[in-house]
Amino acid sequence: MQLNITTDYAIRIVYYLALKEETITASELASVLKIPVNYISKITKKLKAAEIVQACEGIKGGYALMKKPGMISLFDIVSSMEVTMKINRCLEPDGFCSRNATDYCNVHKALLNVQKTYEDALKSVTIADLI
Repeated sequence: MQLNITTDYAIRIVYYLALKEETITASELASVLKIPVNYISKITKKLKAAEIVQACEGIKGGYALMKKPGMISLFDIVSSMEVTMKINRCLEPDGFCSRNATDYCNVHKALLNVQKTYEDALKSVTIADLI
């Protein structure tokens, strides 16, 4: 599994906002982080919905963090950007299995353990840790 580029950009944006500790314009984010400027609003819209970033209007407008860096985990960012966090279809909430075997399948049980390890690892790393 590979995270999409939007997720990579989102991590960079949150990290940069945490470093700067001030409102940063979309053009500065784009320039410094090498992200297309028209892509910034797409990413920050999802980060706003996840209550990670806030948009500030006006002449001194831009983006700032809504939470302290120690309260934002990689899991928070990744899960706000990716369509799913599940490593296999059978781990989705509907538990779909073409064999109808999720209740007794050993592969499902193993993947469930891997999923938990993956999520726990992302939850254990905060933006403050990266700084």
